[in-house]
Amino acid sequence: METSRCVLRIEALLLLLALVSACLPGRTRRAAAPLAWLAAVAGIVYAGMRYWMSWPMTPTFSGSLLFPPLLVLLGAFALRGSDPGVAAAVRRWLLACGLLVVLIGVCFPKDFYLPIVKNTSVYAHGVLLFGSIGRACFFIAGGWSCAALLGHDDVMRRAFRWTAWGFACWTLSLFSGEVWSLSGWGVPMVWEDASTLTAVGTWLFYVGVIHLRLGGLGSRRARAATGVLGVALILALNGGPDMGPFVNPLPLG
Repeated sequence: METSRCVLRIEALLLLLALVSACLPGRTRRAAAPLAWLAAVAGIVYAGMRYWMSWPMTPTFSGSLLFPPLLVLLGAFALRGSDPGVAAAVRRWLLACGLLVVLIGVCFPKDFYLPIVKNTSVYAHGVLLFGSIGRACFFIAGGWSCAALLGHDDVMRRAFRWTAWGFACWTLSLFSGEVWSLSGWGVPMVWEDASTLTAVGTWLFYVGVIHLRLGGLGSRRARAATGVLGVALILALNGGPDMGPFVNPLPLG
């Protein structure tokens, strides 16, 4: 357990260094990319360790910590072909968001697993996998939306594209959870559960975001603001159920 916490701290440190490097001028900024990739490797190692230690149970309460590596992987793909100035701003956004999520995990760990949450079905993995990809896509969409609020033109199309991908993956995550529940225990999903209810709330929010875009409702700035608001919503609603009590990451003595 302590080894996995050390890996998580290493991931946080690498993301911090990458963010600082991305904010510096000149050639120093070039160090941001390798540092971010190293952080992604640390995050993947951490996710693997969580799965290994919790087996045969599923680490559902690690959901918020499994997607920061995807911000690096998908973020590199999302920034291809974009203006260097816009790409730099979105890259800083993604690094800052990933760092924030990992720091929350370092300071508020919740190493708790329900005894009935077992890997009895492939859909058990679909809940975490599609949910993690969906969160990463929503955060990338938030980065493009933030760039739009900063005055960069012609980025809302990218924001909507990543919102649509995130919504599709989020829907698959909810669907996987429902099928998993029916196939594993013969009963529907327990909607009174906090993590389930907040996941549905996030899904309904992005239904509204997509309808704003498809219906051409509101101004471009208002639609961009909803993309940024979605990131805060995910942190509050879908990060909260994963959090435990505060633990000092730098204990004295």
